[in-house]
Amino acid sequence: MERSAVDTSVDPAAGGVPADGATVAAVLAVKSLRQAKSRLAATLWDSRATDRPGVRGSLVLAMFLDTVEALRGAGVTRIVVVSPDAEVLAAARRSGTRGLPESASPRAGSESGLNTAFGHGARWVRRTWPDSGRLLFVQADLPAATSTSFREVLAETPSDAPSFVTDRDGTGTVLLHGAVAPGDPVEAAPRFGPGSASAHREVGAVELDPAHRRWLDLRTDVDTATDLATARQLGLGPHTTRALRDI
Repeated sequence: MERSAVDTSVDPAAGGVPADGATVAAVLAVKSLRQAKSRLAATLWDSRATDRPGVRGSLVLAMFLDTVEALRGAGVTRIVVVSPDAEVLAAARRSGTRGLPESASPRAGSESGLNTAFGHGARWVRRTWPDSGRLLFVQADLPAATSTSFREVLAETPSDAPSFVTDRDGTGTVLLHGAVAPGDPVEAAPRFGPGSASAHREVGAVELDPAHRRWLDLRTDVDTATDLATARQLGLGPHTTRALRDI
């Protein structure tokens, strides 16, 4: 199912600006398109089919673009994506998003590589947008995420502590919010990867909606075919909907 329309309205009271009035900047990280989402490929195509990296890459790129559009609809206009992939960076430029090259390394595909990319983006934000007081690390595979959910999260983030939203099973992290400051635990050491919810609690981040009753669209990051089916039921963004027509 596709969302009937992209919500691009901005609530002046909450659209992209938390209660303390600071400007928000968002950082996303996308792996090389031909290497990303191997688990999704393993479950999306059955044993009789061959993984098609080009098609899979198009799907990864589409989910990223839908995530960006949902952020923009929430009033977050300062968005940077860190990636080693020239195609991702070119798509970011076309969409009005800043693209930041990531140097490929033997660990670039690992979760530690993801956190390194996030840290690289955070430092770039601090240098380039020094008036951005608040920072979002956002997973780039949220094709069902809506602007409404992002706005609500931003309106509820505490100004005096980092905060985060978990994935559907409550163990991972889809969004981490904190201050743009060299000593802030969020900027210094984002802890995405297996068990990241517990890891973020350990550095003092506050979990938003710990009962997991809200924001299912935002919590649905896509790593497997089951995740994609859930996102489809919630309503996919237009880029992901178009990409799936080729699968």
